[in-house]
Amino acid sequence: MARPLHLIHNLGNAARSEDAAERAILEAVEAMDATLRNSGWDVRRTALVPPYSGAFSALEQLEPDIVVFNLFEGFPDDQESEVQVRLLLDRLGFRVTGCPALAMHIGLHKAIAKQVLHGAGIPVPGGLVARRPADLEGELPAPFPLFLKPAADDASHGIGPESVVRDRGALLRQGRLMLGRHPGGVLVEPYLEGREFNCGVVDGPDGLEALPPSLVDYSRMPEGHPPILTFEAKWAPGSEVYLKSPTVCPAPVEPATVRRVQALALASARAVGIRGYGRVDLREDGVGNLLVLEVNPNPDISPDAGLAKQARARGWDYAALLERVLEAAQRPGASWS
Repeated sequence: MARPLHLIHNLGNAARSEDAAERAILEAVEAMDATLRNSGWDVRRTALVPPYSGAFSALEQLEPDIVVFNLFEGFPDDQESEVQVRLLLDRLGFRVTGCPALAMHIGLHKAIAKQVLHGAGIPVPGGLVARRPADLEGELPAPFPLFLKPAADDASHGIGPESVVRDRGALLRQGRLMLGRHPGGVLVEPYLEGREFNCGVVDGPDGLEALPPSLVDYSRMPEGHPPILTFEAKWAPGSEVYLKSPTVCPAPVEPATVRRVQALALASARAVGIRGYGRVDLREDGVGNLLVLEVNPNPDISPDAGLAKQARARGWDYAALLERVLEAAQRPGASWS
């Protein structure tokens, strides 16, 4: 008899210029649906759309005690809605894949995440959160060049080549532009010049396991484009920067670096409270010190995403990765906020 499972997700907003990340969710839904059906799951699907009342009503109609694969990434321009939906799923008593609400909240608010990681003794870049243009005119966290990113957004929204600023004038121009688009503020950090890695973590019977990490290969980036993962580099297949910033897994680096990346990824995931699956992004500074950039709860889990690539390097096919995530959701105590 097929096991019942509900996939919940959001629909993309065609009016947004940066909707590729949301469209990727729909592609993941289709791929997951087919894979899970082949694995013996009876898959039902629900797309959540605003307003909250309608979305909450749809969740309240789901069958009790069903397993929910949570791919909901929030309503357009309301990132906190993904946390609210997870809280409701927990209140309704469902067994839910992925991270609890608290970890999702911490991961979304990057300045809070940095404080949590720093408090756990994990190396992170310095930084400040600018919430108004005047905040960009005072003392800075490091010498130029600096790196700017939204303080409360994910999926590289708002990150472009202009995010690397090399003088006060560029900082003020780009910072004011981003503040107008991102009301949660702008995080100003030192620009790290070294190698960049990301490392997935997946829950197992004995706790979180770090997967083989990936190296982001910037060696063929277009002339004049800083070696950073912009929104286009992540979500615009066919674009020059997408094609010229591939990830290589397993990372072709010395074993000691692989062990260090995995150790920092596990420590970071535990500090933030990752459950089910997550991804940690790291980068070296100019002298080779590894620092944690971000902790990403519930990252892209589509078949061609980095997490699935790392799972294959670990020896798991896509179906095995999904089964591990589902097994984690069904263990006692898996849903906590």
